[in-house]
Amino acid sequence: MSRISIQKRFFFHIHPLAATGYFAGLITLLLLFNHVSIVLTAFLLIVFLNWFYLGIRKVERQLKFSCLMFLTIVVFNVFLNQGAGPYLWQTSILGLSFKLSFPAILYGSVMGLMLVEMLMAFALFNSILTTNKLLAVFSPVSPRLALLVVLSINLVNTFNLQFKRLVLYQQTRNVDPFNGSIRQRLSVGMHFLGILLEGALVSGMERARSMDARGFGATKRSHYRIFKWQFSDSLFMTGSLIVFLVLIGFKAGSFGWTNSALKFNGSFSVADGWILCLLGLFLLIPIISEKVADLWTN
Repeated sequence: MSRISIQKRFFFHIHPLAATGYFAGLITLLLLFNHVSIVLTAFLLIVFLNWFYLGIRKVERQLKFSCLMFLTIVVFNVFLNQGAGPYLWQTSILGLSFKLSFPAILYGSVMGLMLVEMLMAFALFNSILTTNKLLAVFSPVSPRLALLVVLSINLVNTFNLQFKRLVLYQQTRNVDPFNGSIRQRLSVGMHFLGILLEGALVSGMERARSMDARGFGATKRSHYRIFKWQFSDSLFMTGSLIVFLVLIGFKAGSFGWTNSALKFNGSFSVADGWILCLLGLFLLIPIISEKVADLWTN
């Protein structure tokens, strides 16, 4: 059975203001809690959301891209946090001691997963909130802010497009940038990054000058598409807001967060269980809305 296009989903067609509010709440909540079970649940549900809306191939590419950053964060935490046991392994070389502690690995893994969650949330945000939707949301508030947001999104899209073209060009020359030793791949990767950043920034500056010359950001502008607030948008926004405020209440009570890697452990309380369930519900609100919309239309 073929996957339904994202353009045919209910979440894609909700009012831009409701979608912006949901993603603002989602990104905020992902930063507020670092309990192991909560972060792991949020990660699995973010992967499920991206699979549901973007497809398995995009999720695989996202995970491959995020794997290196995840491992980098874990390694840095292992080296920087060696003051608390239990120790899994320790050694001494030339008078320098190294201790591989369980809290450091656990804390680094959680921080790495939180970063991957943010990247995947922004990928879904970029697919749901297109340029015209962002203009409709931010232009009435601040035309300059709307221009800046649109340019930032276009910069990311230009970066991704140029990366695909560059890899395709290398493959036509029988050069595979993903093969070879780690040193060779790092060298090719840094060279690619320099080319891509330079090209994306030049393209962004040209677009900014062009849009500024045409009056973008000076005053409010009319739009080719008018977004009307529907009753379903009110239900979606109200449900999301209620769950968000309850979770903020738990955060105000200092639940679901550990400030130090030295105190980091896998203990689980009743409050953590409530946070886990509510955050899972918040992440599943788009899926629940999809099913309710299907039942309503059928």
